[in-house]
Amino acid sequence: MIEFLTVVDERRKKIGLKQRADVHRDGDWHETFHCWIIEGDQLFLQLRSATKQDFPNRFDITAAGHLAAGETVRDGVREIHEELGIELTLDQLTVLGVYEDVIETESFLDREFAHTYVYAYAGEPFTLESDEVADIVTVHRERFFALVAGEVASLDASSLVSEARYTLTKQQLVPHPDRYFQQVRIGIDGERHD
Repeated sequence: MIEFLTVVDERRKKIGLKQRADVHRDGDWHETFHCWIIEGDQLFLQLRSATKQDFPNRFDITAAGHLAAGETVRDGVREIHEELGIELTLDQLTVLGVYEDVIETESFLDREFAHTYVYAYAGEPFTLESDEVADIVTVHRERFFALVAGEVASLDASSLVSEARYTLTKQQLVPHPDRYFQQVRIGIDGERHD
């Protein structure tokens, strides 16, 4: 099935529709939904499935996805249910902001305006969509941001759905830009989630 995205300009004004593959090939700006789940001083990361086209077997934002053509941010919350099996509404999330998230590889240029949220975990059971997510892990929040800032070489992660344990390095993460991670950290630290 061909997925169409809304292409926007640098001010987030709609300028047209394009196939997702073409958007990434051409480096067009488009909009996405990101949700970081936290619990106390813990941050949840997803381990992307081995079958994912982009960044398989890498750790990433708890739940995230593209806003398809015609969708709003309110529609984007579906990503949490699709990937993690948790049914939430946008009103249950805390908005952090809209952040530029640009990832460039040899094969594509992904330029996103990421509508970014945080959710304080309330103990819901996870039902992972195995084509999307291989595992959900918890990491110490401050150590995670120290890892992405290059202040520590690795950190420990524990699965929330199995007995698995991991030692993560920055190379095992999807390579979001440092500025994106800094904005997420500031946003989460600015909220009270106790």
